[in-house]
Amino acid sequence: MNIIGQRVRALRKKLGITQLECSKRIGFVRHYISLVENGREPSHRFIRALELLEQGQSPDIEHEPGVTASIIPLLSWAQAGTKQAWDHVSEREGITGFNMGDPKSAAVQIRGDGMEPQFPQGTIAVVYPSLKAKSGDLVIARLNDGTVLFKRLHVDGDHCTFISLNPIYPPATVEKAKIEMVLPVGGTFQNQL
Repeated sequence: MNIIGQRVRALRKKLGITQLECSKRIGFVRHYISLVENGREPSHRFIRALELLEQGQSPDIEHEPGVTASIIPLLSWAQAGTKQAWDHVSEREGITGFNMGDPKSAAVQIRGDGMEPQFPQGTIAVVYPSLKAKSGDLVIARLNDGTVLFKRLHVDGDHCTFISLNPIYPPATVEKAKIEMVLPVGGTFQNQL
């Protein structure tokens, strides 16, 4: 464990808070706090937020006037490469989002290499459940069998084709009747806080 990791753990113990509660106070996901506590070198922004929390100040995220910030629930993950079921759906964390296009926004962490190189494993995709997905959109789709995919969508009549950016994965065409939901992705970012 590095010195910053020791500081985080000691501060959490002093304040009597969990990693999840700490994440909400400083604007970083719980997983990132866990990584720092276990030896990952933190970003400068993380160190500044930690210093403010140690001083008893709220490390509010600085932003321009007119920009709104909100906590977006981080639900789980979606497989970008092969078909695999969504797991650990009950594990809830949060990320900070700005000027979200949908008040029901949720974030999903991507696993697999199906959308590389543009969207490597660990990418966070923010979905907009209130909007309808259309051809050309990046989407998170859940099939009736529980499979969850992060792909580019092509709609053709009664079928949807889910396209990987990585050419080693062929497109998958699925009847609309076998699809539980298709949510458009409003934005993505790399989880390298």
